[in-house]
Amino acid sequence: MYARGILFGKMKYELGDHSFVRCPENGLLADIEFKTKGYFGGTYNAIGGVIKNERTGETLYELSGMWSGEMVAKNIVTGKKEILFNATNARHTPPLVRPLEEQDERESQKLWYKTNLAIKEQNHEAATDEKTKIEDQQREEAARRQREGIEWQPRLFRKVRGGPGGPEEGEEDLDWILKANIDGPTPDAMSQQILSVAPILRGQTWQSLSSKGPPHQPNAQPPAASGNLIDFGQSHNPTPNSTSTQPQHPSQNQAPLLDLQDPTEPGHAVKRVDTATSDLDEFVDAQS
Repeated sequence: MYARGILFGKMKYELGDHSFVRCPENGLLADIEFKTKGYFGGTYNAIGGVIKNERTGETLYELSGMWSGEMVAKNIVTGKKEILFNATNARHTPPLVRPLEEQDERESQKLWYKTNLAIKEQNHEAATDEKTKIEDQQREEAARRQREGIEWQPRLFRKVRGGPGGPEEGEEDLDWILKANIDGPTPDAMSQQILSVAPILRGQTWQSLSSKGPPHQPNAQPPAASGNLIDFGQSHNPTPNSTSTQPQHPSQNQAPLLDLQDPTEPGHAVKRVDTATSDLDEFVDAQS
């Protein structure tokens, strides 16, 4: 993520990175680059990339366009172009999440509830205070783990077992990999495996998932509680010294605290205070 307009103009965020999508069954790889605008040319939200056969190294398609508009695939052999996807009139699908009252204290939406609420209300002082509380406790818990020689382990992910002959050979660029085997024979079976990894749907709990058994390591259970604020691998239940960031449970039908598609209203800046320097920053939604 890059920020434009820090020194002059309006603030605008850009995506700039590579995304790789592999299909082992067909031996195909899509390498998509999210391009950033150049200083003297180019455009915002541009993409480029290729689809190639990993087994032969042959490039089959070239990808171009804008991730916020038309994306085009060009057949290298025939030169024919066709629209891969047009996001211009695509309907936005909002994420479905469990209501806050069903979430654990350390799930992101619930953990950052007060911070997000203050940002939406454009109360940068309250947002900074709530953010600082969480960050300070994170630092304290990290220091305590270091003193006690405890290595942090996430609950849902494990380190990649790569290297020559390893089960994830070729995936060494990944820091972590999902601690589950999503290998069902049908899409429905794979969906059930995914839904068994963690509570995702309304009404799901860790207890209900444990009774069915996880889709990986049959004997694996969540580690014992350690009181770490962001240590998802240590406990799925709130501990006495955890910072609760949820006031009264809001209604399930309450609008999302932060609309990432429209982060600020026209003419209104979002303000934040740097917790280290106390500098005040203002963010204004840039024009497309």
